Amino acid sequence: MKDASCPPRTRHVVIVGGGFSGTLTAVHLLREAAPEQVCITLIEQHARAARGLAYRIWDDSMLLNVPAGNMSALAEEPGHFLTYCRDIDPAFNEGSFVPRRLFGDYLEHTLRVAELCSATSFTRVRAEAVAVRRMPALRRFEISLDNGAALAADQVVLAPGHVATQTLPVADALAGSGRYVGNPWDYGAMDHVPGGQTVAVLGTGHTAIDALFRLTSRDDARKVYLLSRRGLLPKGHRTRPQPPATMAFPDYLEGLEPTTFAYLRAIRRQIRLLQQEGQNWRDVINGLRPHTAELWRRLPYGERRRFLSRVGPWWDIHRHRLAPTAYRRLQGLLDSAQAEVLAGQVIGMQVQGQGVRVKLKPRDGGPVRELEVAAVVNCTGPDYDVTRLTASRLIVQLREEGYLRPDPLHIGIELDEHYNVIGRDGYRVAGLHYVGPMLRARYWEAIAVPELRRHTQDLARHLLERPA
Repeated sequence: MKDASCPPRTRHVVIVGGGFSGTLTAVHLLREAAPEQVCITLIEQHARAARGLAYRIWDDSMLLNVPAGNMSALAEEPGHFLTYCRDIDPAFNEGSFVPRRLFGDYLEHTLRVAELCSATSFTRVRAEAVAVRRMPALRRFEISLDNGAALAADQVVLAPGHVATQTLPVADALAGSGRYVGNPWDYGAMDHVPGGQTVAVLGTGHTAIDALFRLTSRDDARKVYLLSRRGLLPKGHRTRPQPPATMAFPDYLEGLEPTTFAYLRAIRRQIRLLQQEGQNWRDVINGLRPHTAELWRRLPYGERRRFLSRVGPWWDIHRHRLAPTAYRRLQGLLDSAQAEVLAGQVIGMQVQGQGVRVKLKPRDGGPVRELEVAAVVNCTGPDYDVTRLTASRLIVQLREEGYLRPDPLHIGIELDEHYNVIGRDGYRVAGLHYVGPMLRARYWEAIAVPELRRHTQDLARHLLERPA
């Protein structure tokens, strides 16, 4: 088992995962660590760190869904990303929606600069971590890699990003047929669908819109069905987006009973009042952003469950909006009928000749509808229930050996206030931390840059302030 070349009495921090969360944790450690306080190893299975799923896209028609002025990786330098963009093209401004590829380049650049400007030892390892185990006698951790090597660490940060798309039992009949794309980021598989043939996309969120754009970018004759239970599509940003307002906790939510519908009624009332003054509903949603974690904390578990089942989908389409260009492109595809949204439940799929027959039970209670398509793409979104995940060997090992457990709502994992993982026995696993989208169990808002940049900085500071 190898250790990094750490000087004596220097702690070894190993970060598992080199996407946005893992990269930003490394950046903050490099920027804030004292000389010889820690040494850092970043484990990433892909050749290039700092990109993750969202930014490992080389198609510049795929845009960020947040304007450049709010995409800085460094909270204390809000213009950091915009400065980087303007060095490339002075025409960019704080309201520009730039290609995701560019943001991946920026994250790589930010990590490289942090490494060059720091005296802290930093090592990159290209491999997949398949197990993390505590060595009680040494008070350290052993990280096993898929290449047979192992590393020793004093502190471990789990930052695997989005682990897997939800599995769909209804799609089992398509297994091995070549007509089912289970990975919505496998654009190569989508490109192999014969031209001019119809495709069914399961889901109507951002990932589904990405798939729609890919499927139609080279084929203006292809018909695409977008299927989901409610048929809800993301709203669009304004063409001149306003920077998020920094404000105190909203007065109109103070003193309310902490229930989903009490909050919902108050928010709707506030939107109506602002609209009467000529303002926009987006300003109300933006104003809630700094306070959603506190609102989530106040809700009892029963109310959180009610929010997820009754309100969550509507919150998502208003909160996570499309770039104006992407929204117009989507509307054009819908207006031309090249894309069609169908609301209902998919109750069956089977191979039929050279294609797939999809049976849909409409939401409005009408008769079952049958669609003949060439292929089906699963864009139902990441699965955050760790009890079901099988695609990640690391998550399976940590779960089965009791190092982590799901939250009661099964939308993430249980953590304490310092990002320590809570084990099966209900106690924190000292030195084992998590940062990434599964923070939603504790904070709800945990998938966007403004929230994750704060979580990664808080975690880095905690790692530096406390001994292993």
